[in-house]
Amino acid sequence: MGKFGLALRAAPLVFIAVALSGWTGRVQAEPGNGLGLYLGPVHSSDSSRYGTGRGLSLTADAQMALNPDWSLNPYIEISYEHTNNPYAIMNGAAGLQARRWIGNWFLGAQFLFHDELVRSNGTISASTYGPSLGFAMGWESRSHWSIVFEVNGFEGQGLSLSTGNSRSDARILFGYHWY
Repeated sequence: MGKFGLALRAAPLVFIAVALSGWTGRVQAEPGNGLGLYLGPVHSSDSSRYGTGRGLSLTADAQMALNPDWSLNPYIEISYEHTNNPYAIMNGAAGLQARRWIGNWFLGAQFLFHDELVRSNGTISASTYGPSLGFAMGWESRSHWSIVFEVNGFEGQGLSLSTGNSRSDARILFGYHWY
């Protein structure tokens, strides 16, 4: 999968979310201010270092509603992944997501800074870090339960502060917002 492979595969999902958002109407009046906690699977790829990783991701955010249609969500996330090679990947990120709400659906762009540790046989064999771009889309129910699909597939596109950083990842997160 190329550097934009995950993003290209996810593009049809963005189109579907935009199309479906026209059918939802204004079920939710507007996004609220609050804290969210999410958990879900992560799938990553770095062909130059470890191949493919699969694991679990935990994310926390603080949603700040700007108006009925927009919110800013600063967040932190950690993930732990096993690979098809003898490596374990620990990835941490902190970022800011801007969400455009359309009823209960949202589309978002995000900027994040990540730190990745590659562990082999109990020792750290590599560490990469740097800024990244990505996008997200999701849905939140009236009872504040959410599902979010997130893709960060643009790392290593001239933004990386460390050499050889070509990580891309996708996450499906299930969570809850407290308002």
